[in-house]
Amino acid sequence: MIGFPDLAEATERLYSAFARHPLPAEIDYCEHCVTPAEVAATRARPLRLLSADDLHPLMWRALSTWGDEAELKHFLPRVLELIADDEVSEQAVASIFLEKVDLLWATWPDDERAAIETFLGAWWPTLLSEFPREFSAFSFLESNGDLGVPIEPYLAHWETRENEAAARHLAWLVADIWFGAFSKAAWYTTLEHWVEGSAVARLLDAAASTASTPDAAAELNRARELLDQSQTAEEP
Repeated sequence: MIGFPDLAEATERLYSAFARHPLPAEIDYCEHCVTPAEVAATRARPLRLLSADDLHPLMWRALSTWGDEAELKHFLPRVLELIADDEVSEQAVASIFLEKVDLLWATWPDDERAAIETFLGAWWPTLLSEFPREFSAFSFLESNGDLGVPIEPYLAHWETRENEAAARHLAWLVADIWFGAFSKAAWYTTLEHWVEGSAVARLLDAAASTASTPDAAAELNRARELLDQSQTAEEP
């Protein structure tokens, strides 16, 4: 069962679970793809002080032209912390790193997997508290779905959030679904069914009626229109 603990506590649990993976003494990387300066930047400061800029090349190239699983697991807590703090300025970079975690984590020890799931649960309320975010709600749900983490608890929690930021994330999610996002994965089918349900329409209507700016109201009303259009299209 996914919980929604304090993010700071979940972050500490993540660091603790992966503390058994020290920085490898020897580094394997492609000299044509990775520069010595990029490697040096990941070793110039303690792990918790590394910036998104320091780790950006590693996020792109981990497991391909830079390092192995041991190195990825060493840096994983800091990378996830930076993504959750909205410090990684390119969503594609964050998504690529999470895809690499997905390739490996089925074989990881239970405590490491549990620490990641706990961290994801703590990250979700934070993500919904601010809009916009570099890492979107849709990408968050997609990453969980790819990891095999059920998304239903996240959707149930979203239904309880009546703040404007959460509703604007919802409006963008609706636009993503109806304007190009598509997957045959089970998690996506779950998401589609939820979006078509009554809770999403209710949240959009409530937020539009109290929107803080005309632009926010327009986003929310447009999403509501898209829902209506989809329902009309499905009618016989």
